[in-house]
Amino acid sequence: MKQQNELNYNNGDVMIFDNFGDIFQSSEVDGQWKVKPNLTDQNAVILLVCQRGTMKATISDVDYEVDVGQGLALLPMVVIQQLLVTPDVHFRGFGFSVTAMENVFHNYRTTWQEALTLVNHPVVALGEGQMQVAEHLYQIARQAEQMADCRYYRPMMRALVQAFIYMIADVVGRGAAVSGGNEGMTQKERLFKQFVSLLWASGGRNRKVDYFARQLCITPKYLSTVVRESSGNTPLEMIHRYTANMIAQHLRTTNLTIKEICTELEFPNESFFGRFVKRHLGCPPREYRDKMRQAK
Repeated sequence: MKQQNELNYNNGDVMIFDNFGDIFQSSEVDGQWKVKPNLTDQNAVILLVCQRGTMKATISDVDYEVDVGQGLALLPMVVIQQLLVTPDVHFRGFGFSVTAMENVFHNYRTTWQEALTLVNHPVVALGEGQMQVAEHLYQIARQAEQMADCRYYRPMMRALVQAFIYMIADVVGRGAAVSGGNEGMTQKERLFKQFVSLLWASGGRNRKVDYFARQLCITPKYLSTVVRESSGNTPLEMIHRYTANMIAQHLRTTNLTIKEICTELEFPNESFFGRFVKRHLGCPPREYRDKMRQAK
């Protein structure tokens, strides 16, 4: 299968995919398809629609089959263990960072709840009308790429992705309403959903596993078991990843000083804050901000 080496569109916030090879690459070791490292490094959220062929995947120990007319959601905490595809497989869709999703939906708690449902139920069935809407949004986004000199280019592209996310959220929300929301979920699934809700609600300010365990009235050890089984990550890894995303958002999109961001996210001091940023974003806060501004 021919793979594309570069994404068709990627401005750091949203991406457009029109090929299976835009998202996945074949491992030279075992021949298995895996999400490209540049997407996993960005903690990208990926929403895809199957246009042709079939994909079989084992995601967090559950087997799924994605056929024409179905959507696939890959969130940063999802672990793909096995992936097999037919030679004619073709996907289209959008990708965006967790930071971009925060920017779009920080005031929409219900949409976040629907996003959480996708962690444990990543395959979504789309009707004919929804498939047509998805295709129209994709085509408009590709045409809008020609307007890169427009001063509202980036928010315009985000708006198209936002519309796509709303459509997927509506499908997920209707399914949850039919099934009774949390009804039928295991205790561990409910706890994981509550943990991620608390994590997003914390805004990156609470970074202790003990804090989240207390909020859920369980022990830190049991919380670790729940999160590992649901996501493949430890609670601390998810907490640090989310905090790093929040810091990156502040550094990229606000004029707050480093000291003000440190205070806003309740770090004990600037020295500790700087070490955290260097470890998780790859460089000190000021250097990261300068790189982002130069990239813009």
